[in-house]
Order: sequence, then C-alpha cells, then structure tokens
Amino acid sequence: MKASLKFAQVAACLPLLALVACQTMPYEPYARDVKKRPGSGGVIALKGTHRDEDRAKAQSMMTQTCGGTAIKIVEEGEVVVGTETVSNSRQDYNAGTPGRQVGTLWGMPVTSGGSSPNSNTSTSSTTNAVKEWNITYECEKAVAATPAAPAAVVPAKASGKKSKQ
Repeated sequence: MKASLKFAQVAACLPLLALVACQTMPYEPYARDVKKRPGSGGVIALKGTHRDEDRAKAQSMMTQTCGGTAIKIVEEGEVVVGTETVSNSRQDYNAGTPGRQVGTLWGMPVTSGGSSPNSNTSTSSTTNAVKEWNITYECEKAVAATPAAPAAVVPAKASGKKSKQ
C-alpha cells in the first residue's frame, strides 16, 4: 500500500516538474553575420520579430568586427530572404449506392437509381514571404589628431654686404 501511494505522489509531481522545466528554459539570442568585412563593416540579420537580447547580440558582433572604432548604422529594415509554401490536400471517397431492380431485359436485370462510386480531391496552398531584419553597418575610421602646422619659414639674415646691381 505504501509503495503504491509513493508511486501516485511521484506520478502526480511529474507533470508539474515538466511544466516548470519548460518555463525556465533560457532564451538563446539570435543574430548572424550575413556579410562581414573586419575593420570595415558588414550586414547582420535578426529574426523578423526580434527581441532586445537579439539586438544586444548584434551590437556585440558589430563591436567585435569594428574593434575599438565607432559603429555607424547605414541601413536597417526588413528584407525578404525567400518564400515558404504550405500545402493541404483532402480526398473524399463515396462508395456509391446500389440501384433497385425494376425488371429484366432478355434475362439481364434492369436497375434504376443508385450512384457510382466516386472520389473528390481538393487541394490548397499558401505561399508567404520569409523575412529577416537586416542591419547594415560601417566602422567609423578613427579620427587622427590634426598635425601641428608647419613652422613658419624665416628668411636667413642678410649679410652686411650689398649686392651689385
């Protein structure tokens, strides 16, 4: 009796444990390099419906590509990267009904009514665009300190001699 009670308690706790385990699954941010030019810039793709964590990962990737220089977002927006088609099909089959014999003709039965077996197939398909959010960025060039102005050219002192004219 005690063993079956413990089994029932464990069995009752398992669905709750499974539910809690699913709820605590951490979100894995998504961002990928579409094009990358180290020190120059690139393009990063996020899911069409992205979260703040995805944006933070993209920012981290841009910082890594650009090193210590500033990042300039050139363009940002939704782009179509492909299509997705979903098709459905349904087939109905009707076995038909036998007819009723109404008589004979030269010994062969003559029937009336009834229907022949038949089938009907219907299909539908829907095509949707697959979209991503792209961020095109450039690495800003480090601005070098402006060089000092060249020293003014001072003419040499004239000697005490007069030139001949």
